[in-house]
Amino acid sequence: MTTDSNRPPVERAWMSELRHTASSEGFLAAWSMYLHGAKEVIGLGQAAPHITLDQLHELVLADDALASHVGGLSGNGGQAADRASDAPRSPPAAPAAPAPTADLLVPSDFIEGNGQPVERLPDLAFQNWGRTVSNTPALTCFPKTKAGLCAIVRWAAANGKRVRGAGYRHTWTSLYAADGEVLVSMLPLPVVTELPAVEPPIDPDDELQGIAITGYIEEQGVKKALCRIGAATTNEQFRRWCLSGQGGDWNWTLPLNVIMVEITFGGSNAPVCHGAGWRNQTLSDLVTEIEFVNARGELQTVNDPELLKSAAGAFGLLGIVTALTIKLDPMTYAALEPRRQRLALAVPPPEGFAVPAQVDMSGVTPQDLAQARADFVSRCENDYYAEWFWFTFQPDCWINTWRNDGQRQDAVDYPSPLDTDAQELQEYLAGLLIDTRLFNALPEAVQAMALGSSAMAFLPTKGATTPLIDGLHFRRGIQNMRVLDMEFEIPIPERADAPGQPDWALCQRAWWDAIATVYAVFESQGIVPMRLTMEMRVMGGSGITMAPQRGNDLGTCSIEVLTTLNTDPGDWAKLMQQITDAWARYTDAQGRPLNIRPHWAKQWQGLNLRGQAIEDYLRTVAYKDELETFREALVSIAGAGGYSLADIRQRFSNPLIDKVFAPALQDGPGSE
Repeated sequence: MTTDSNRPPVERAWMSELRHTASSEGFLAAWSMYLHGAKEVIGLGQAAPHITLDQLHELVLADDALASHVGGLSGNGGQAADRASDAPRSPPAAPAAPAPTADLLVPSDFIEGNGQPVERLPDLAFQNWGRTVSNTPALTCFPKTKAGLCAIVRWAAANGKRVRGAGYRHTWTSLYAADGEVLVSMLPLPVVTELPAVEPPIDPDDELQGIAITGYIEEQGVKKALCRIGAATTNEQFRRWCLSGQGGDWNWTLPLNVIMVEITFGGSNAPVCHGAGWRNQTLSDLVTEIEFVNARGELQTVNDPELLKSAAGAFGLLGIVTALTIKLDPMTYAALEPRRQRLALAVPPPEGFAVPAQVDMSGVTPQDLAQARADFVSRCENDYYAEWFWFTFQPDCWINTWRNDGQRQDAVDYPSPLDTDAQELQEYLAGLLIDTRLFNALPEAVQAMALGSSAMAFLPTKGATTPLIDGLHFRRGIQNMRVLDMEFEIPIPERADAPGQPDWALCQRAWWDAIATVYAVFESQGIVPMRLTMEMRVMGGSGITMAPQRGNDLGTCSIEVLTTLNTDPGDWAKLMQQITDAWARYTDAQGRPLNIRPHWAKQWQGLNLRGQAIEDYLRTVAYKDELETFREALVSIAGAGGYSLADIRQRFSNPLIDKVFAPALQDGPGSE
């Protein structure tokens, strides 16, 4: 990506205009003026000037209402002293990458398939991307061959160690290796720890990466490709393969995926990640075969359709996954139609909902709301992809719902290379800004408004036709800005007045309950624990045993809430609990509580759900029946590989999994 050093700063004349605006209309007005100007420059095909921290400081000081907050602070000036890393509420710094060779251990029993020693580092401090998990494994290994992975697992077995894998470290819960255990990093350390993000091509010397069509099947009259994808392969590598003449050549695509391109296939499959669209399930539902290194340190595959329902979303309990075979659809073309719309009309409140007083409802008539509700239902039921964003305190939403019926001759590169560069830069600068004392000195509401207006200024509002794989990854550079993130999957119940039909008002209520909670917390306490965005997607159910969407026959309302890493941890925890409590009150038409479940990879540890610690609730209520099915599948897979359920637990579990998955990990009849 283009770096700060070769981007021009804001020119003196423009800076003078911005200062005048900040003085007369306030900092946020000047910030908005800068954003719109930068967007116009990008639209002309030029690199947008970036505002330096010194210049930002000038604008804040020009606003009399904010000057007292930051008057004693200097701008960045290139000095580390202005970083917020030493502020009390700031997250710990990421571990520094060690020298690439100086401390590597190379004992003779840790050998790759090419005869070289497996690279690994002792006692390397680990932190996940969202900085919610920190620990120190005894060994962090960087294998590139299956033989190397097998050697790691055999060594761990001989030394009584557990082994867990990690890709881009985008799981917020403690699903990683624990202190004193073994962590397998599927990617090189600089790739997963340093920002701005790099996007390396597939490494031909890495057996754990790679993409190859291995066969074809027909489903409902549609020919689909079976594609073997290395577990260390990233979404960006796969996206490029789909569009490359030496790869998929615009013939094949995933029908669904997460937005981020900086995710490995192993990392997104293990905790059952998903995309959007009422007719789409999860990524794990597409898996037809999974290859892994088992508890004996041997390669094993599972391709039995019934066993795959558990194996395709197994949280690393099978072992370290080396490859997945996934069904690909023929390439289609997303007809993108992004747009902004007033908050009350984008996802209209359900009838009778007490809309927060801070939301502008002026001029909104009952007829407007009725039309908006009909439009919302139509988007949920008819659009291929359905997603809505609200940034804290913004008057508008960004709507990203679209059909998958575009034509190849109309397809364009999306986002364009220039837009991709702008998005990556925007995310990187936002991440830098948040980590400064200057930004942290601003009132929380101003922080949220600045970030929200920035996002809304740069999100597209022009339609385009693009290959489906690009439509799924419509936003780039997300890796460059670390966030905190909670997400729940809420079953869509049937309508009381129309059995068998989805009650879309549930999505509207869940959306507005979260918004009302954010406003209520600000009104009563003056704090803003959610400073970024809330995102809602509608999607289908899932056939995967441990999927949060399992059993949601009429669909799933998936809502995630995101904030910055400088948010007070206690304030954030309270907000997550308040929103969870609101969603936990939902029932179906017969008055039965809806089986709401968190996304496994997002933040949920420490919450309470319906009067229980969530770890206990997941085990005893939410997945009570599924855990027995999951156990039976693990027993069968272990038996086929010549090991036991106890071996799985001793080799690949961790403290959190031990607790939540306890019924699935307990030996029983036939488990040996």
